[in-house]
Amino acid sequence: MRENSFPLKAHSTITGFDHKISKYRFITGNTLKIIAISVMLFDHFCKIVLQWLLNNYWYDLYDVGQITWEQFSEIDNFVRFDLYAIGTIAFPLFCFLLSEGFHYTKNRKKYMGLMLVFAIISELPFDLGFFNELSIESGTYPFYWQYQNVFFTLFLGLVALDCIDKFSCNPANKINRTKSILLQVVSVAAIAIIAEVIRCDYGKEGVLFVVAFYICRKNRLYQILLFLMAYMLTTGEQPTIYTMLSCLLILLYNGKRGKLKLKYFFYAFYPVHITIFYVVTLLLSTHLGQ
Repeated sequence: MRENSFPLKAHSTITGFDHKISKYRFITGNTLKIIAISVMLFDHFCKIVLQWLLNNYWYDLYDVGQITWEQFSEIDNFVRFDLYAIGTIAFPLFCFLLSEGFHYTKNRKKYMGLMLVFAIISELPFDLGFFNELSIESGTYPFYWQYQNVFFTLFLGLVALDCIDKFSCNPANKINRTKSILLQVVSVAAIAIIAEVIRCDYGKEGVLFVVAFYICRKNRLYQILLFLMAYMLTTGEQPTIYTMLSCLLILLYNGKRGKLKLKYFFYAFYPVHITIFYVVTLLLSTHLGQ
C-alpha cells in the first residue's frame, strides 16, 4: 500500500494533521528503546517468575486448602490478563524501531547478520525461561524446538524489508510497477508464512507489523493507520488500550536517535535478563522445596 493510493482529500487531511502534531514530538529513539525494554522486562518477569509462582506456589496453596479456588483464580486472572496486557506495549515499539534502524543503517547486511546471531544466542535462554517444563516433557531439554524467540521474528522482518527494497520500482533494477508490487507482496507473504511455520514469537504478525511501519515511513500517521490495519487483520481483534498507547508513543517520536548508543545493550539485554529470571525460578524452587 502506497501513500498515493489514498484519495487526494484524505491524503491532504492526514498529511496536514501529521505536520501539525510534529511540533509536539519530543520522544527520541533512545527514549522509545528504554520504554520498550522496560515494558519487556516487566512482561517477562510476569511470564517467567510470576507464572512459575502461579504453577508451583499459589496452586500448591490451593491444593492443600490454604486458599480457595476463587482466590487462586483471582490471582491467576490478574497475572495472565491484567499484567500480561501491559506487556503488549513493547512489541509494536520494537517493530517500529527495527524499521527505522533498517532505513538508517549504513550496513544492512551487518544489521541483519547481527539480528540472526543474537537470535541463535538467545534461543537457549528463551527456551529455559519460557519452556523449561515443556522441553523436559518433550525430551528435548534444554531446548524447545516448537517455538522460537522474537529475534528470529525481527530477523525475518528485516529480510522482508530487504525484499521490498530489492523489488522496488526504481531506475536501478528496471522492474515495472505491477511486477514490483507483485514481487513485494509475494515475498512478504512467503516470509510471513515462514515465520508461522517455524513458530517465531508473534509469527506473521511481527513480520507484517515491521513491513507496515516501513512502507509508510514518510508519514507517521500513515504508519500508525497501516499498523492498526495489520493488527486487526492478523489478530482478528480491535486494538487494545495498550496497543493505542504504543501508537501514541510512536506518533510523538521526533525522528532523532538521542545521545545514548543502546543498540548492543538491547541485543545483550534480551538473553541476559531472561537468564536472570530463569535463575530466580531455580532459587525459588530451592527455597520453596519444589
